[in-house]
Amino acid sequence: MKKVVVLAAALAWIGGSVLMSQPTAPGPRLLASYIPVSAGPWLSEADQVFDAGTIFDYIDGAGEVYRSYNMRHLVARRFHKDGRPDIVVDAFDMGSAADAFGVFTHDLDGADAAIGQGSTYKAGLLSFWKDRYFLSVYAEEETAETKRQLLELGRTIAAAIPGAGEKPGLLKLLPEEGLEAGRVRFFHNHSVLNYHYFVAAADILRLAQTADAVLADYRESGGRSRLLVVSYADPPAAAKAGASFAGAYMPDARQGAGMSTGNRKWTAFRVRGRFVAVVFDAASEEGARARLDAVERLIDGDERGE
Repeated sequence: MKKVVVLAAALAWIGGSVLMSQPTAPGPRLLASYIPVSAGPWLSEADQVFDAGTIFDYIDGAGEVYRSYNMRHLVARRFHKDGRPDIVVDAFDMGSAADAFGVFTHDLDGADAAIGQGSTYKAGLLSFWKDRYFLSVYAEEETAETKRQLLELGRTIAAAIPGAGEKPGLLKLLPEEGLEAGRVRFFHNHSVLNYHYFVAAADILRLAQTADAVLADYRESGGRSRLLVVSYADPPAAAKAGASFAGAYMPDARQGAGMSTGNRKWTAFRVRGRFVAVVFDAASEEGARARLDAVERLIDGDERGE
């Protein structure tokens, strides 16, 4: 639940740029310049600026998600018009395009709005990412008018951001066969992993907020399997993570071999260089091993620059 602080608007146009009434660091000021000062008949109030240390003053609970993606700062701008629901833009500088993409993938529910480098719209909430920025644009009540305005605001902000960012290179290690492209998530810690697919209460894969990880869904006959690929600092770190995972999750299985789980599905893992790959919920042991083989080929090809 976002805490609402209503502040008086104090904006002045100087040389075509907007100066905020409160002092801000260069980063937040640049981010604020991408957001319009009005949205149709809605006029903006003064910005609120937060960083990783103060995010909980604005967003209860969910602030930890943004912190897990190494957020730098947030510029929040509220638009108000008497007799209409307020509209709020939350603009996050995540510090890198990879983490902007990552926090966008945390919630992929909604329809593609064709805004930025990836977007969703659902029930009065537009989310998208572009370059190092993640944007949440929402109306306190969805109406036909607010939906039109949200989408227009999103397109305007996306067009104002001059750059485009690269998706995490780790995505190149996902085999294409059976991949559900709209269900790929990038993250750094086991809490986010467990949110999307529970593995263990402890950090048995030693992600420790220092690793890069991607979790992808794959279509299977009779269901859906998951592929987790984690990139560590070096091969020794990956080897330790693989041993930790094996000892805690499948102590009776040798590396590369599968383990049948209680849901009659199969789990298998493999360590290759600085990477650990795990298949969960495969329909068969052969299928799990085949997907790991495909990941291994992609790792080898990527290291050769293919």
